[in-house]
Amino acid sequence: MVWKCGDGLDAYKIIGKNRWTLDQLDPQELGKWAFEGEETSVKDIPWGFKNKGYEVVIAGKDFGGGGKSIEHPVVAMKGAGIKVTVAESFARYNFRNSMNLGLPAIRCQGVTRIFKTGDRAQVHLLTGEVKNLTTGESAYGVPLSDFVFELIASGSLLEYTKRRLKGDIHVR
Repeated sequence: MVWKCGDGLDAYKIIGKNRWTLDQLDPQELGKWAFEGEETSVKDIPWGFKNKGYEVVIAGKDFGGGGKSIEHPVVAMKGAGIKVTVAESFARYNFRNSMNLGLPAIRCQGVTRIFKTGDRAQVHLLTGEVKNLTTGESAYGVPLSDFVFELIASGSLLEYTKRRLKGDIHVR
């Protein structure tokens, strides 16, 4: 199920700095408080966002900005059950951290026009098609490259690198 937000949702609304665990990036701890800075109905409710059943974030421009290179927002999203983020555009660090931490992120112009919160979505990572299963409308974004798809399939850049060093992954 889709959760839709507008333009400029910054990193600190994904996970407030007061919720950061500084000694580790624990998806279970951070996921409990995901999006409470933006979705006021879940403020101070552990697992409030996850319990709503959202798995896809549809966002406007500059998703996840303002957080410098922090990984906390992406870890929080994964901990809250988000499977993919589709946005008109991403803040550079958020996009890069998403890929490095194994959370697919697709850039797709016009995607916010065809979705509302509660719709069902299907996202094809290798073609870039983002389909609203509720209305039947589609938009096409930037598909993931083979390398990024393999990185995400591995779970993270770290796991990809481990597999590569063991010889489980061969570069074409």
